[in-house]
Amino acid sequence: MIDQLWLQPPLAFARLGPSPTPCDNYRWGPSDLTPRGTGKTTVVPQPTLDLAADGTLTERMPQRVRFKDAKGWRPVCPYFEVHGSWTADGQRRTGPVTLEVLQEFGLGLADVQWTVAVANLKAHHMTQREGDRIAARTEVRGDDHQRHRLDGVSPQDAPEPLVPDGRSVPLGSVQVPVPNAVLPELRLRFTPAAGAVYGPVGLPQPPAPQGQPPRYRVPQDRLFLNPDAEWCRFELPGDDPRTVPGGLFAGAEAEQSVGLVDDVCDGLVTVTLTGGLTATARVVACPPVFSPDRRPFTSLADGLADRVGRGDVREPGYLADKQQTALEIRDLFERILETAGNVNLDAQNDIFGALPRPEQLNGVLLGLTESGKRRHRRLVALEMLEDLLRERPALVTERVRRPSGEPEYSDRWDSTFTEQMPVDMRAADGAALHLTHRQYDLLVEWARSLREDTEAGT
Repeated sequence: MIDQLWLQPPLAFARLGPSPTPCDNYRWGPSDLTPRGTGKTTVVPQPTLDLAADGTLTERMPQRVRFKDAKGWRPVCPYFEVHGSWTADGQRRTGPVTLEVLQEFGLGLADVQWTVAVANLKAHHMTQREGDRIAARTEVRGDDHQRHRLDGVSPQDAPEPLVPDGRSVPLGSVQVPVPNAVLPELRLRFTPAAGAVYGPVGLPQPPAPQGQPPRYRVPQDRLFLNPDAEWCRFELPGDDPRTVPGGLFAGAEAEQSVGLVDDVCDGLVTVTLTGGLTATARVVACPPVFSPDRRPFTSLADGLADRVGRGDVREPGYLADKQQTALEIRDLFERILETAGNVNLDAQNDIFGALPRPEQLNGVLLGLTESGKRRHRRLVALEMLEDLLRERPALVTERVRRPSGEPEYSDRWDSTFTEQMPVDMRAADGAALHLTHRQYDLLVEWARSLREDTEAGT
């Protein structure tokens, strides 16, 4: 019998997009990261699953990756695949659950139940009013292969619901593919919404600068929200942490919401077999990545590792695997380079003035930006980085910003924008952006180990 279920992946990010064609699958490829190389990253096409309206699933290999087409951004539509463990013929087995596995235990597709529940709680987060919740839920049997919409509605028994009765905010759709001989696994695909904005009837307009068009223009067919809902009257409290950083919603410049909502959401994908065996994963629908070939230097994985394995890098044995540690450090500096190539440091510096302006070079319009990319490109060559840290052992602690919360760190404005790395970049809380504790400690310990490996007196 099947005694355990789980979904792969346990967490997936969908990306909004108005195009009817999902984005092709891809991975990061080899990049020219030599000291005098271009520094450009590359993406490589990967096998991609196409899902037809009738549930037919096919695999193809794209020739190239297209992020946009004539209709706009192509949405990223993740699949969730059912995995499990079971005992058959006295043997323990683990792997994807297929129709054949179900039939082995007297089950069929009709015995599989999918439930998807998502919500957009941005307005509710601000107002704390039940009527400002927007949520959608659908249940799909494993033998139902049609697309099902996720229509976001507000609770109609609450005072002044944001989404009025009979209307809905589209939050995406889901579809269960038909298993076949080539692709027999049980799956569900989540398709996010288009990336649209919705507003109240009679959308109010804050005063626009003279001679400029209205600040917020929403198509008439998307102006159906209840103007009497609390979200459409919400006033910005100056000392409320829910509004940090400033400008989180339309109307914040006038300290009052104009009632706009978008179609992002997050929620749970659940699969259940007859008998009650259940597995759950989370899905998050968010805006498209405007630089899809660039990775942040601190990823979601880094954040999770910082919470569950922060102390690992301080263990004496962690750095003993020099090859693995070197790969981890190189990956960090590759992502730092990618981030540096995605930031207009000159424009940021014009605002905050942390760095002196470099001497203007012929043909170089953004001197700081170009200088930063060149320097970071050299640091990706680990031999050069190792020599630099052996010669200047205090460089990391002097030039890399410590994670916030350290005693030596201050959140005050005058200490936020300094020449410490990363320069002129703020996090969502308004404080200076920084590495995680784990990343910082790994870098410090690795630099120290390099110094210990040098000959005495050199």
